[in-house]
Amino acid sequence: MKKNKREFISIYFEDGSADGRRKRDLTIAFDNGSSLYKKCRNLGSARIKEIIGIYSYKKLTENARKADRPLSNFIKHILKKKLGINE
Repeated sequence: MKKNKREFISIYFEDGSADGRRKRDLTIAFDNGSSLYKKCRNLGSARIKEIIGIYSYKKLTENARKADRPLSNFIKHILKKKLGINE
């Protein structure tokens, strides 16, 4: 059985290194060839934050916690809704 290759996009947050984190970015994994990845791969970090309406890492973690979702899942969920992707 052949495994699907994964693709990655990083989203950068000014306050990303807060709360003891060492990195300022959050890396999101996508299935290779997914509709969501194809739409997002050329958007860039700033545009993705604009689409999801969240510009700080702290706000992202708060919203994801309220939605009871992991960070990357939360971001992909919002992107799918805002971009009209049903996969």
